[in-house]
Amino acid sequence: MPQFDLLTLSTQVFGLLICLYFFYYYGITTIFVYFIETKKVRNKKLRSDINLIKEINKDIEYNSWLMNYSYLKFLK
Repeated sequence: MPQFDLLTLSTQVFGLLICLYFFYYYGITTIFVYFIETKKVRNKKLRSDINLIKEINKDIEYNSWLMNYSYLKFLK
Protein backbone atom coordinates (compact mmCIF):
# COMPACT_ATOMS: atom_id res chain seq x y z
CA MET A 1 0.00 0.00 0.00
CA PRO A 2 1.50 3.33 -1.01
CA GLN A 3 0.39 5.22 2.11
CA PHE A 4 2.54 2.93 4.31
CA ASP A 5 5.58 3.04 2.04
CA LEU A 6 8.51 4.87 3.69
CA LEU A 7 9.82 6.09 0.33
CA THR A 8 6.64 8.10 -0.39
CA LEU A 9 6.16 9.42 3.15
CA SER A 10 8.04 12.67 2.49
CA THR A 11 5.97 13.48 -0.61
CA GLN A 12 2.75 12.71 1.23
CA VAL A 13 3.72 15.00 4.13
CA PHE A 14 4.75 17.73 1.69
CA GLY A 15 1.43 17.46 -0.17
CA LEU A 16 -0.46 17.48 3.11
CA LEU A 17 1.33 20.64 4.27
CA ILE A 18 0.55 22.39 0.99
CA CYS A 19 -3.13 21.41 1.22
CA LEU A 20 -3.32 22.56 4.85
CA TYR A 21 -1.68 25.87 3.94
CA PHE A 22 -4.26 26.55 1.20
CA PHE A 23 -7.12 25.55 3.47
CA TYR A 24 -5.78 27.84 6.22
CA TYR A 25 -5.39 30.74 3.77
CA TYR A 26 -8.92 30.19 2.44
CA GLY A 27 -10.27 30.10 6.00
CA ILE A 28 -8.53 33.33 6.99
CA THR A 29 -9.52 35.27 3.89
CA THR A 30 -13.06 34.02 3.36
CA ILE A 31 -14.70 32.20 6.23
CA PHE A 32 -13.60 34.45 9.09
CA VAL A 33 -14.64 37.58 7.20
CA TYR A 34 -18.18 36.23 6.80
CA PHE A 35 -18.20 35.11 10.43
CA ILE A 36 -17.26 38.61 11.63
CA GLU A 37 -19.91 40.25 9.41
CA THR A 38 -22.56 37.83 10.65
CA LYS A 39 -21.60 38.48 14.26
CA LYS A 40 -21.86 42.25 13.74
CA VAL A 41 -25.33 41.94 12.19
CA ARG A 42 -26.54 39.66 15.00
CA ASN A 43 -25.23 42.01 17.69
CA LYS A 44 -26.96 44.95 16.00
CA LYS A 45 -30.26 43.03 15.90
CA LEU A 46 -29.90 42.01 19.55
CA ARG A 47 -29.32 45.61 20.62
CA SER A 48 -32.36 46.83 18.72
CA ASP A 49 -34.49 43.96 20.10
CA ILE A 50 -33.40 44.73 23.67
CA ASN A 51 -34.37 48.39 23.21
CA LEU A 52 -37.74 47.33 21.78
CA ILE A 53 -38.36 45.02 24.75
CA LYS A 54 -37.57 47.85 27.17
CA GLU A 55 -40.07 50.11 25.41
CA ILE A 56 -42.73 47.39 25.42
CA ASN A 57 -42.21 46.82 29.15
CA LYS A 58 -42.71 50.53 29.79
CA ASP A 59 -45.91 50.50 27.70
CA ILE A 60 -47.22 47.49 29.61
CA GLU A 61 -46.54 49.20 32.94
CA TYR A 62 -48.24 52.41 31.81
CA ASN A 63 -51.23 50.51 30.45
CA SER A 64 -51.65 48.50 33.61
CA TRP A 65 -51.50 51.70 35.69
CA LEU A 66 -54.05 53.36 33.41
CA MET A 67 -56.39 50.37 33.58
CA ASN A 68 -56.19 50.29 37.38
CA TYR A 69 -56.74 54.02 37.61
CA SER A 70 -59.73 53.84 35.23
CA TYR A 71 -61.18 50.94 37.17
CA LEU A 72 -60.89 52.82 40.44
CA LYS A 73 -62.55 55.88 38.89
CA PHE A 74 -65.32 53.66 37.57
CA LEU A 75 -65.95 52.22 41.02
CA LYS A 76 -66.28 55.65 42.62
